[in-house]
Amino acid sequence: MGNRLQTMGWDFDEEELCFNCRAEAVQRIKVMHNELITQCTDCGAEAHYALYRSCEEPKKPELVPTIAGREFGTWRFTHEARCPRCGGTTPNDVVVDVAMGMVTCGKCSFTRLYRFDMFNKRWRG
Repeated sequence: MGNRLQTMGWDFDEEELCFNCRAEAVQRIKVMHNELITQCTDCGAEAHYALYRSCEEPKKPELVPTIAGREFGTWRFTHEARCPRCGGTTPNDVVVDVAMGMVTCGKCSFTRLYRFDMFNKRWRG
């Protein structure tokens, strides 16, 4: 069957204030096993966040707001999706600011933490 975590991913659109152009616009959010990508449908700006940690704790960790996150705001969504750990389709909490992202399964509390990746491999020559 292979590593099912590598094959799982989901995306969705949410109306939110863009971190780049500051316009209220639809933001495309794509969550994959090792990366989280956001894209503004108004200005086209993309932000890439690389997975840096996952944890299986009974309680969801708090995302400590960064200085940039406090200045630009934080997006908070709930999205129904399949969890790579428990396999259940359940509401996932999605929290994103300009420096970090966090996705937590509402059923088993499996949490993936992402950091802004300024040096995304697609940008390298």
